[in-house]
Amino acid sequence: MSAITLPFEPAHLTFSAPGNKLYAIGIEGDPPVLRAYAVSLSDPPGPIKRFDTLIGDEPEHIVVNDRLGRGYALLAAGVLKVFSTDSDTVVSTSQKPSCYPQVLAINPASGIVYGGGISDKGECLVEFDSDGRIVADNDVAPNAHDKNPLVQRIAVDPGTGDVLYTNPSSVGRADHTLTEEWRTPVNGPGEINDLGFEPTTNTVYFSVGDYPVISATRISVLDGQNGKQRGALSGPGWGSGFAAPGDGRLFAAFYNSSDLYVLAGATSTMTAFAPLANIAALKPADSKYLELDVAGRRLFVGLGNDANKILVYRY
Repeated sequence: MSAITLPFEPAHLTFSAPGNKLYAIGIEGDPPVLRAYAVSLSDPPGPIKRFDTLIGDEPEHIVVNDRLGRGYALLAAGVLKVFSTDSDTVVSTSQKPSCYPQVLAINPASGIVYGGGISDKGECLVEFDSDGRIVADNDVAPNAHDKNPLVQRIAVDPGTGDVLYTNPSSVGRADHTLTEEWRTPVNGPGEINDLGFEPTTNTVYFSVGDYPVISATRISVLDGQNGKQRGALSGPGWGSGFAAPGDGRLFAAFYNSSDLYVLAGATSTMTAFAPLANIAALKPADSKYLELDVAGRRLFVGLGNDANKILVYRY
């Protein structure tokens, strides 16, 4: 394991293979403000550059398509800035969709970018092509007085182009036309706090917990084909990050835990993968963000709050 010390608190990581770098969105300063950086992973490491100043905006979420050498930065206004991952310069800016996206996911095979969020009508999805043009949007669930319809997590099945998504009280799946195929509600009290998808076994994981974030969580294991439950297990705290390398495993991090875990495909088995470094600033309620370099078999762990580090593990 190695560590990269940062001048900010990371809150989201995106790996770009051709440039061997991480795009990191985080919080910096007092009062805290949202920033974005490009973090070199070369040896010796290159400089950490302000990415938000390069594209002229502060993104809230970033995904990349290494095959095309393009990245997609979601702005607070709900539009995408398409940028070159080689030069980190803007290529184009999308129109604003009727669905106001909060999170992004990308199908690297097709280049389609999916967004999930909220519209005037309720829970919604939006689809962009590789140039950032809006292809489709759809309201998948109406507003309800006792439910929060905001899509908070999203993932793509690279084999089918289907998209999986959660609001606080349910998880759903839609096909590549954004037509919902199934929806599974939370079973019991609490709200969904993270989503993981393991594509080779078509398995969906979502964790459900009550506040505070260090309280134990229930992890539901679903069949991705139909949304039916395959199993369940318990976690030490709220889910803080999932990452799938595409080999049947799912890496997992939790609040209230100083270990990283592996969830084994379609089973309800969770085993310890590695301990986190002995970092004095790391507290039980601190966030942990996961990202993968699949070709290089590296797992990146961004540590929030006062730790301000990215840990790098080999797997």
